[in-house]
Order: sequence, then structure tokens, then C-alpha cells
Amino acid sequence: MTPKSISILGVVTLLSVIAAFVSVNLNRGYATSAGDGFLFPGLLDKVDSVTKVIVNDKDREIVVIRSKGGNWKVPASDGYSASVSQTQKSILQLAQLTYLEKKTSNEKRYERLHLEDLKRADSQARRIRLFDDGGAVLADLIVGKKRYDLPGTIAEGAYVRKPTEPQTWLVSGEIDVEVELKTWLRNEILNIREEDVLRAEIRHPDGEVVRISKENPSTRNFTLHDIPKDKKLRYDSDPDNIANVVENLEMLDARKVGKIDFADNSTVSGTYSSRSGLIAVISAVKVGEDDWVKVELVAKPDAPMPEKKGQDSAAEVAKRVTDRTDGWAFKVPGFKAERLRRSMKEMLVNKKAGS
Repeated sequence: MTPKSISILGVVTLLSVIAAFVSVNLNRGYATSAGDGFLFPGLLDKVDSVTKVIVNDKDREIVVIRSKGGNWKVPASDGYSASVSQTQKSILQLAQLTYLEKKTSNEKRYERLHLEDLKRADSQARRIRLFDDGGAVLADLIVGKKRYDLPGTIAEGAYVRKPTEPQTWLVSGEIDVEVELKTWLRNEILNIREEDVLRAEIRHPDGEVVRISKENPSTRNFTLHDIPKDKKLRYDSDPDNIANVVENLEMLDARKVGKIDFADNSTVSGTYSSRSGLIAVISAVKVGEDDWVKVELVAKPDAPMPEKKGQDSAAEVAKRVTDRTDGWAFKVPGFKAERLRRSMKEMLVNKKAGS
């Protein structure tokens, strides 16, 4: 974690302590016991000592680790960068949870609160663990149902239990145990807005080339070029969907690029030119049921200057994207890949006689 991120985390920690203190005092109407206070006393003072986060449910486990250089990584994704905001949020949420009310200690009733054993096939519980660099457990909690009607400054709570204790609790504070891999990755790949796309050329493995463009940005739809005289578009939006591939392109997973085979006979390649002076090359291949892409982004030498003060130049955008995508392949949502693969045959229908 960089010095800047540590300082920011320190400020957030201070605010969290104050909020938790106020919440504890406002929630005295609940039937708490000797458990009053933080679930993990002292954890707020150790948030910068956390070097590993593990979350899991009955089916999935996500591990996020902090390297010696202070960067958060996801080992399952070949060590690709983790979302710092998601990681810090989860650590702080766990650190600021406070006891509110004792619930059942009968394990036969755990299911009602979604706190049953995670080994059960129908378990709805989730677990989160924090470790320091020596492997010591700083926090370990099973999280169940949420509550949204609590009094005090923090209106949200959840039912929880510590794995080593039979007692369950209603606690005060936000706690989101996300077990989707994409949530933990720094998942933005590329974002060129559809209205910024000037033209695109898609090359298919069979040699077909699909070309779209929109010279006038005020025109409603993109133009599909080279349509035979006896054909017409099935849907006017099909070329627009091709342009939309590079807008909010996000990953579901990541791998070192050498682990995914982008063979010429199975790879679709799209070259996109933007009005802001960017050229993006998106190569896509299907591996089993998954769609993978690799991305190259460069700025044109004659790229226009940014329209707004403080806006990044095309060269700055290209460098920022390249820094996080160079050498990587990304699993993407199927609908994005299908739009890139859309062939002329799929987009065209026969014209009716006289039309």
C-alpha cells in the first residue's frame, strides 16, 4: 500500500471509529451483553497490517494478497491487480462492526439467519478472514442475513457468528462479503464512449471484414459499409452494438497473455478509431465457454487537444490503459464478444421486392 493510500485509509479509519462510537451509544436500547463494543477490538489500529483477505461461500473462495511493494493482487488471476477500494472497504467494514444483540446459540437455528456451516450444500452463509504478513488471523467471521432497520447513525446491520463460538449476534455496521471474482479485480479494461467512436474495422478468421463508421456524431446510427444491393440491415442498431464494444469494457478474470492462444484461425480482431485521437485494437477468442480479449491502445500523432481543462490527453489515456493491460488477456462478458464477432450474414436480410 502506498503512503498516500495509507494516509487516506488512516483518515477513513478515524471517521469509522467516531461513527462506530456514536452508533454503539445510540443503540443501547438493544439487549446487548458483555459483548458491547467492537467485534474485533484493536483491528482498526491494525488495518495497515492486513496482507491477506480471504472470502468464501459454499462454492467459491477469493484470495487477495498485498505484496511487499504494497500492491494488492489476486493470485487466482495470475497476480493481476486487485481493486484497492473493494479491499480497503471490506477491511474497514469488518473492523468497525459492533455488537448489538445476542441471538441464538443453537446450531439447529443457524439456518434461519443464514449462518449454517459452509460445508452444507444449501448453505447461504459467507465467510471473511483477514491475516497479517506472519499468517496470524486478525479477524474471522461468518456473515448471514442483513438488517436494514436499525436505529442510530448506521442503520444497516447483519447476523454473524465467529467460527469458534456457538453464539450468534446481530451487529451494527455495513458488511458486504462479495464472492464474485470480478468484484475484487481492478476490472476496467477500456472505456471509449460509443459517441466517441469514429469508425471500426472488424477482421474475422475467415477473411471477412466488417466496416462501420459515423462521420457525423449527430447521426442517429452507425453505417455498415459494403452492404450488397439486394440486402439490408436486419436491425439498425447492429452497427451501433459493434461500436459499443469498447465502451465500459470490463473483465471477469485475467491471465498472462501467453496462457491464452490467440491463434489467427480463431481470433477476431477489431480496430477502433476515436474522435479524441485513440486507436484501439481488440483481439477476441473463445476458449471453451469463455470469451477472452487482449487490448492495444495508442494515441494518434495528430490527436486533438482535450476539450475540457484538466481532461487527459489521448497520449495520457493510452499510457494509463497500456500500463494495466500490456501482457494480459481478459475474460469478458459474452455479449461484448458476440457483438465483436457479428458477421455480415447475421446482420443482413433480403430486401423485399420493390423496397
